[in-house]
Amino acid sequence: MYLATLMLLGSGELGREFAIAAKRLGCRVVACDRYANAPAMQLADAFEVFPMLDGKALRAAVEKHKPDVIVPEIEAIDTAALAALESEGWRVAPSARGVQLTMNRDGIREFAANALGLVTSKYRFAESREEAVAAAQDVGL
Repeated sequence: MYLATLMLLGSGELGREFAIAAKRLGCRVVACDRYANAPAMQLADAFEVFPMLDGKALRAAVEKHKPDVIVPEIEAIDTAALAALESEGWRVAPSARGVQLTMNRDGIREFAANALGLVTSKYRFAESREEAVAAAQDVGL
């Protein structure tokens, strides 16, 4: 009998540490990653190998293992599929919105400064050398 089933999306070294802690608490761990024998898979109760950007494969893994919580550990995940699963009642922690924000560096900066009102350093976004030079001058560098 397990306390909960946790599905870990991303099974590198950080995922391995997460899996160790979760198993100590009595959780069942399903480790998922794009390559076999990832560090967390080596001690997980079950594992799945699929591209993290493949929403259909993600859904299939979730439906197969029926986790209590889906835990995104990497940023390169099909966030639209993750959000759809969350809207259907699957628990995602951190939330699909949080994962979407961390994948979008401009978005996380705007969210922190504007939506949350956090004090940040001056910043501008640039996509070319010319824009970067102008942005640097704009912020006083």
